[in-house]
Amino acid sequence: MNKYERTPEIIIDLHGHTACDAKKELDKILSENYSHVRIITGKCSFRERGPVLGPFVRKYLEERNIKFNPAKMRDGGEGALEIFLGEK
Repeated sequence: MNKYERTPEIIIDLHGHTACDAKKELDKILSENYSHVRIITGKCSFRERGPVLGPFVRKYLEERNIKFNPAKMRDGGEGALEIFLGEK
């Protein structure tokens, strides 16, 4: 394990959620006192028009100036985001 690697305090899986449901979950998480959260959105490679949740969550976080990175491959890669809400 890399000495700089951090483990998220909570992991939220948004598979199967609508954008509206995802927003409610994200609002709830942001109201709590977490500093590192992993959000699993999935890649949704089977959808004809492409993924919905990944772009929605990225836009949601960008609009709130919340720092995020794609997860490492073993943690979901492009189908998951690591968000950082500041230190406790």
